[in-house]
Amino acid sequence: MKKKHVKIIGELLKPLLKGLLFLVVVGLSFSTALAQERVISGTVTDENSEGLPGVNIIVKGTSTGSITDFNGAYQVNVPEQGSSLIFSAIGYNTKEMEIGARSVIDVTMGVNVEELEEVVVTGYSSQSKKSVTGAVASVDIGEATKVPMLNAGEALQGRVTGVTVTNNGEPGGVPNIRIRGYGTTNNNDPLYIIDGVQTTDAYVLNTINPSDILQMNVLKDGAASIYGARASNGVVIITTKSGSYGSGKVKITAEAYFGSQTAINLPELLNAQQHGEMLFQSYANDGEAWGHQQYGSGASASVPSVIQGTPGDIVMNVAPGGTDWMKELYRDAPVKNYAISASGGSESAKFMMSLQYQDRDGIQVATNYDRVSTRLNGEFTVKDRVRIGQHMNVSFENGSTANNHENALRASPLIPLYDADGGFGGPYAGLGLGNSSGPVSEQMATKDNYNKTLRAVGDVYLEADLLENLTFKTSAGINYRQFESRGFDPSNPYAETPRAAPILYHGEQSNYEWVFSNTLNYAKTFGDHSINVLVGTEAVYNTFRFMNLQRSGFLFEDPDFYFLTNGSNDPVVTGSGMSDYAISSYFGNLNYSYRDRYFLSVSMRNDETSRFSQANAAATFPSLSAAWVVSEENFFPTGVISNLKVKGSWGKLGNQSLSVANPDVNQSSLNDNLAYYAFNGSGTPTVGALLSQLGNSDLKWETTTSVNVGVELGLLNDKLTLGFDWFDITTNDLIAQDLTTITTTAIDANAPYVNIGEVNNTGIELAIGYADQTSSGFSYGVDLIFSSYDNEVTQLASDFQVGGGFRNGNNATRTEVGRPISSFYGRQVIGIFQTQAEVDASGQTGAGVGRFRYADVDKDGDVDDDDRTFIGSPHADFTYGLNLNAGFKGFDISAFFSGSQGNDAFNVLKIYTDFPSFVDLNRSTRVLNSWTSENTGAELPALSAGAASSGNNETNSNSYYVEDASYFRLKNLQIGYTLPSNFSSKLAMDNARIYVQGTNLFTITDYNGADPEIQESGTLGLGVDYGKFPQSRILSVGFKFNF
Repeated sequence: MKKKHVKIIGELLKPLLKGLLFLVVVGLSFSTALAQERVISGTVTDENSEGLPGVNIIVKGTSTGSITDFNGAYQVNVPEQGSSLIFSAIGYNTKEMEIGARSVIDVTMGVNVEELEEVVVTGYSSQSKKSVTGAVASVDIGEATKVPMLNAGEALQGRVTGVTVTNNGEPGGVPNIRIRGYGTTNNNDPLYIIDGVQTTDAYVLNTINPSDILQMNVLKDGAASIYGARASNGVVIITTKSGSYGSGKVKITAEAYFGSQTAINLPELLNAQQHGEMLFQSYANDGEAWGHQQYGSGASASVPSVIQGTPGDIVMNVAPGGTDWMKELYRDAPVKNYAISASGGSESAKFMMSLQYQDRDGIQVATNYDRVSTRLNGEFTVKDRVRIGQHMNVSFENGSTANNHENALRASPLIPLYDADGGFGGPYAGLGLGNSSGPVSEQMATKDNYNKTLRAVGDVYLEADLLENLTFKTSAGINYRQFESRGFDPSNPYAETPRAAPILYHGEQSNYEWVFSNTLNYAKTFGDHSINVLVGTEAVYNTFRFMNLQRSGFLFEDPDFYFLTNGSNDPVVTGSGMSDYAISSYFGNLNYSYRDRYFLSVSMRNDETSRFSQANAAATFPSLSAAWVVSEENFFPTGVISNLKVKGSWGKLGNQSLSVANPDVNQSSLNDNLAYYAFNGSGTPTVGALLSQLGNSDLKWETTTSVNVGVELGLLNDKLTLGFDWFDITTNDLIAQDLTTITTTAIDANAPYVNIGEVNNTGIELAIGYADQTSSGFSYGVDLIFSSYDNEVTQLASDFQVGGGFRNGNNATRTEVGRPISSFYGRQVIGIFQTQAEVDASGQTGAGVGRFRYADVDKDGDVDDDDRTFIGSPHADFTYGLNLNAGFKGFDISAFFSGSQGNDAFNVLKIYTDFPSFVDLNRSTRVLNSWTSENTGAELPALSAGAASSGNNETNSNSYYVEDASYFRLKNLQIGYTLPSNFSSKLAMDNARIYVQGTNLFTITDYNGADPEIQESGTLGLGVDYGKFPQSRILSVGFKFNF
């Protein structure tokens, strides 16, 4: 099965490789000055009798050689002593031909599928995996895309060492992708390159049909420096399929899957009786007289059958046991995906086109996401030396993705879903039902909202073979995004504080990102030496515009009337503006190899950006890497070890990605919201300018220095493979806002960005794989990846930076020297006070029997703010992925596990579910294990109506909120069957496969939140869980037919 799979990949890549060889594998025809020589000519073809360009022909035992032209023809001058010719090309088996008395030698070369599979795109060119000197990882796309994916980024999870993928359960959401940790407190997104088009916008991954992907490679070290200013966070290169020259028959692929999503790991909340008893005990513990508008004032809480005190004639009947808001908010939701593609080519043209539609309802009611995308890739040749082509992907997305998970946690179980007249139930005012409206009513209010995105990503290019060894390429690419949103807040009379009037929100954004590239590529092979030189220039221009408006006072609350012109109150512009930046670059790269075992790569790029002042606008980013294939040496013994390669790299990379376009200059706002004053103290207000952002003309690049040392090992004819890398990455001149420059009495402007510090990441990566096939045809494979890094802030101009803000001005994280970015910071809970004597001896402000006890960190006898300390880290000790696959006689099975170990999460929602932040709201069943004199070993302090808890800082940052978020997850399990070829051929199909699939089948974790995979909300708030859209379990069936 594995050999068959490899052969399929080989057939897909083989035609593309023919064009690639002509560009990157170059030789030089020359002769030795001897008295007598003869001319040998011929044609080199593949197994389909198609001419092969770029094949090296060497006279054995000499440095004399030649190369085939685009049609596979060659001519070589052979010295008198020449006896045979050696034909070689990347992806094909080397062939030796005796010359004898012949003057014409035609050769047919067979595909080396193992080698062909290893040709990777590494930047502006391609090279064989054997010659790669940097830390470049490739995704097994054939295996990855067997699994239904909602987003192309999911292909990276658990399949590439050093890459962390944190998923988002929200329909249409994209995962966070991080390469080798966090090197900055700014944007840590990698650079994405799709067929040459560059962007750091991860949402571009939503637009790509995973089945269109030919290759996905990740540059993790100095190899990325060829992309300079945008590559400090790594580079993800995606190459899509483009058809094949001379393929004749048009190949059609049709595929689809259908599934159902179910919410998993939902929290357990109190029912109505437990909620009443909790409130009764809370007041009793605080010494307050019991009396509640709904639960009564008797000797215990009594659940009413009807809500008391509702306004007018509204009747709200309490559901038996109360309302289970998690059950009401979440639902089983369908997911559907359809795709069709066609590819083919003639002798002078090739194409690939596809169409995909995805329909995914969210697991919360009234949430949905739809996407349609289409792709057209094409290329044609002009007189064999010129190739003109284009890639274009256009997609349209529409979704509504409100998230009322937190609301469902907090809403009182007494509130019914509907009142007696069919309207939504709610807390109203003064009823003792809290301030949280029913989550379903809030969710349904958004059902007609939308977020629409039109995106086009593509390029046009021209390649010309100027000389036999020299190729010129020019290309122009665009990433265009047009976004429109609509939100409507309808009347909500059932809320504790109803809206004065319904409000319509309208937003528009447009973003253009252009990239213009020109390269010259010169390649030459002479004897045992090969060089490949690339030089180029590039210009990037990015412009972003936005406008947000709102208007209130709508007579009709109907989507047909949701237009700004229908509001009765004055429209308000809540924000508008534009920003842009440009980067101008020139770059070069030299690859050298000797005897196909010693490899050297040198690159340099100079970037000049508009984001910094002229004095600091330009920077140069060099890199150097080398590799030695030890197993190719004559002294290396044959046997168990079939491949041994050592490699090392050093490089500098840059980062100019900031949240403001021009941080080097002061920026002012001109609008009637911020600068609309009566400057003379009276009279008509006048529009003025308000300083909103302080600039810093001394600001310069963040610069990252990357060092990598690695080894690749193959044993048992590469059945067993091992890859190991050690890396050290240091980011200098870290850019952050210096909050110390703006005091509380200073101007109301954002602090300037300054070069504030240094961050270091050191780590290791390990990949182990084993694959084999028995004589009976049973194939199997195991792939394990392991990644670990240590993150440390080594310099910081300010004492610390805070992040992870939550209720009442609290912050969950602190970043300071000697600690990882975004470490959790607060009081350390060491137990619960059991006696008044312990309280009296503690020196702790707000202490009481049954309350949390905090550590006296500074040992001064008082427990106060000075005793706050570091209480956890969101950075994992290590992450891992395990892929298992097997196949036999058409059946195949694969399982993918992923996990992390040693990372913590800060569960902010516990402030509401475990403490009386809002006393009448619901709580987690964890509060059933609160301290009492009979339950002294409880996890939570004694129940309180509020004062005792807040006075003891229990709703401020402390270690109770920090949980172990390690997890082990069965991400995918799939069983498939490929129909026998004799059967599928009767259906006019080349290949037919059907499968059943389970996603997120189980997760082993101690984390109490909805999901241990916490998506970041800013780099200074890593691991802080504000209540993300939970992951879902998906069961699906699908098929893939090839015609």
